[in-house]
Parts: sequence; C-alpha cells; structure tokens
Amino acid sequence: MASDLDTEEDPPDVEADEVGRPDELGDDALGWRDPVRWVLGAMVVGWSTVFMVLGWIRQERFATFSFDLGIYDQAVWLLSRFHDPFVTVRGLEFFGHHVNPIVLLFVPFYWLGAGPLFLLSAQVVVQASGAIAIFLLARDRLHDRWLAVALAAVLLLNPTYQWLTWEFFHPDALAIAPLLFAYWAARTARWKWFVLFAVLAAACKEDVALAIAVMGLLIAVRGNRKIGLITLAASIAWYTIATRVIIPLSNGIGPFYDSFFGDLGKNPIEVGTHLVNHPRQAVEIATEHDRVSYYQMMFAPVAFLPLLAIPTLLIAGPMLAVNIFSSFPYTREIRYHYSSLVLVGIILATVEAIAWVAVKKPGIVRFLVGLVVASSLAATVAWGPSPISTKYHSGIWPLQADTRQSARDEAVARVPEGAPTSAIYNLLPHLAHRDQIYDFPVPWRNVNWGVDGEHLATPADVQWIAVDRREMSAEDLDLLERLTARQFRVVFDRDDIVVAKRVHAPPNRS
Repeated sequence: MASDLDTEEDPPDVEADEVGRPDELGDDALGWRDPVRWVLGAMVVGWSTVFMVLGWIRQERFATFSFDLGIYDQAVWLLSRFHDPFVTVRGLEFFGHHVNPIVLLFVPFYWLGAGPLFLLSAQVVVQASGAIAIFLLARDRLHDRWLAVALAAVLLLNPTYQWLTWEFFHPDALAIAPLLFAYWAARTARWKWFVLFAVLAAACKEDVALAIAVMGLLIAVRGNRKIGLITLAASIAWYTIATRVIIPLSNGIGPFYDSFFGDLGKNPIEVGTHLVNHPRQAVEIATEHDRVSYYQMMFAPVAFLPLLAIPTLLIAGPMLAVNIFSSFPYTREIRYHYSSLVLVGIILATVEAIAWVAVKKPGIVRFLVGLVVASSLAATVAWGPSPISTKYHSGIWPLQADTRQSARDEAVARVPEGAPTSAIYNLLPHLAHRDQIYDFPVPWRNVNWGVDGEHLATPADVQWIAVDRREMSAEDLDLLERLTARQFRVVFDRDDIVVAKRVHAPPNRS
C-alpha cells in the first residue's frame, strides 16, 4: 500500500524569500480582488452563519441539553466568578471531569454576560477556520489554489464536522482547527506557529495530546528529528500529567473513562496488552457490525482515499482505537464529539493521499479532488444535519416553535437568579449560571452524578424545581408528586411545564 512518506520526494513548499513570506492566502497582486479569497471567505462565513443560526434556534427553543452544554456553561460561569468550579450538573470538579484549560479563554466574555450562545458561536467560528488550515495545507502540497479551495469545502461538507455544531459545545470540536493548523505549520517548517497551535489544541482536552504525539513521530520520521521527538515526549508527558495527576487529584478517583473498556482493561496499558495477547478477540471486536458501519460513515465522505496515506492517518489512530474498543456505543456515532480527532487524521490523510498521487500520476489529481467533493456532498445530503440534508426536516433542529414555547420561557423566568435549583435536562441550559444547578431527579436520586454516584448532594439545599412532565419517566413523575405534596409548592403549571418552590424542609431522617 502506498505511503505518504513517499511525498518527501516532493518537499514542502515554504514560500519565503530574503524579505519575508508573502500573504498566506495567496497572490498579493490581486489583493482584495483575488477570487480564491472571496470563494474561501464566502464558504467560511456562509458555513458559520448557517450553523450559528441553527444553534441559536436550538437553544432558544429549549432543544439543548444539560449534558454537555450545561456542564461547560456552569463551569465557565463558576470560573468567571472565582468560585470553586465544582460542576453540580455532573457532580465533579471541572478538572476532575476532563482537562480543558482552553475554557479559561472564555472567562472574560462571561464577565460581560456571555453564556451558551457565546459558547456555540465560538465553537462554530473556530470550526469554520479549519477550512482555512486545509486550504493552506492543500495549496502548499498540491500547488493549486483552486484545488485547495475544493478540499477546504470537503471539510465543511463532512457530516461529522456539521454534527459537531448540532451537539452544541465540546472542547473536542474546538481542538480540530488548531490541530489542522499545527499540521500545516509542521509540514511547512513554520515551527513557532506549530508550537502555538499545538499548545492551543492540547489545551482543549487531555486526549488531544495523543494525536499531537503521533504528529511528533511523523515530524521526526520526515527529517526534523529533534523537534519531532520533543513534540512526542512533551505530548506524552502532558497526557500522563492530565490523566494520572490532575484528574485524580480533582475528583479523588481517577480518569473515570477508563471504565469504558469493560473486561479489556482498566487503563490504556492494560487494554493494549490484552488486545495484543488476544488478537483474535481484537479482530472480532473491530469487525462487529456497528464498527464496520462506523468505518464506512467516517471514510466514505472522502472516498476512502486516506488509506493511501497510512502514516498521516495514524493521527486518527489513538482515538479511533478508543472508539472501536470502547464498550460505550456512542463513541461509534458520527454525530458525537468522540469522532472529532478521528476526523482530523482522516481529512489530513485525504490531502496527503492526493499529494502523493500528484507526484506519481499528476493527470488524475483533479479527478480525485472532484471525487472527494462529490463523495462529501453525497454524504452530507444523506447523513448530515445541514439544510441540504435529507435529515434537515426530521426534527433534529426545532425549525418551528411549538405551542409550549411561552410556557417554558415563563417557567425559566420564574426561577430566581442564583437560587439552588433542580431542572429537567432541556430547561437546565437556561438556568446554569448558579452555584447549585442539578439535573432532575438529582439530587434525590443518582443519575450520572460523579463517577459512581459518590457524595450525592443534599436534597435539602434545593429551593426550586423546574421540570417538564412530558419529558419525565413514571418514576420521576412519582418523585415530583411526592415532593410537591409535602416540601414544595407549585407556583407555575402550564402545558405540563412545572415550577415549584420549597416551602418545607425535608423530614429529619436522623
């Protein structure tokens, strides 16, 4: 099988002279009249506008959730108020959940009143900028700016890339663009930019360091041994510190996601050792139906071309392995953030595969670019959430406000600012700016609290309840009835949207 290491016979095109580098986006002579800039800019702005508006609609119509938007919104709010960042939505200290120091950059905006809509806007804009990174990489690898624009469009058309905006906010999605820029900077020996983007990417989430470690290995193999090995060592060191020091010190237990692998092991070394010692089991797991379907949906949008650039595709390797061998089924859904780092490796390997072909058989490069554009377009129509998708009107976006919109608006307005509250999952993102906000039926019953439900919060602290009967299980409805019969008084009840205020302390069970 072909390898993108072969592209070393076509060295990176570093545009520099004695005076300095020209404009990164191309021909200075055309300036603002450059059609490439206009097309690329229109793509980026158009994509940002579409998904920002859809996300705003989703938030305003109560179609966003406590997990994970409420988690990050409360966390940034707590940090902005210099409070202990114990996220009551999740029952964990913020850095005992994941290590996401990138969110500290959002704190000043929360001083000015930012919230969920700001988080959405920031993610969409950062994601859209990834198209610029792919343009720069493809321009330098293929020496054709229009083909580079086409490959930038491939990223924006990718259904997984679009679904990340629907999932609303995750630091994993924020990591994609800086990783793409870091790879381009490394490919063109812009080492200061590489360090900047690599640090920003690593700050998004602890497992991003594994993708950067593979980049370091590629850098070393491609000739910059010192920089590559330093990158590799620094990435592994950061991953180790984040997962084996920061998270355990914050939550008192350790990286809870180690449990995602079931009987395969309790940490990456155990899992890897088990799979090596039991290769037949590894093959059986990796070829189960849901795994094969996952491969198809991740690789079909780029016509499986990344398989021609295996070394670069290895950037996706660590997270792909996690997703495949995890017992947690959501890791194999293209709609969720678990596929973010896999997509990074896939899109970079797509560009490198075409660059490799450009050296061997330049006559078919335009055909291959056209193929991946067509494949991406077909995939986004069939699987994506965009306005040109067959799924657009399926209910994934609340395109029409329902008759209960005003009831939800009034219910949220009834809950006093800062009051300890337990709210149902779709009302919670509108109430998260307080020290105590719980995902009903928490704290009366453990549902996704902490790691193993340890140290469940005290129900007596809750002063307000905001729920939607139509979204509740029979067990939760029974709990609500008991609470409103003795401890809480209903102050608002319309269209099954209920707000209740505590009027009596819970019975003393001592």
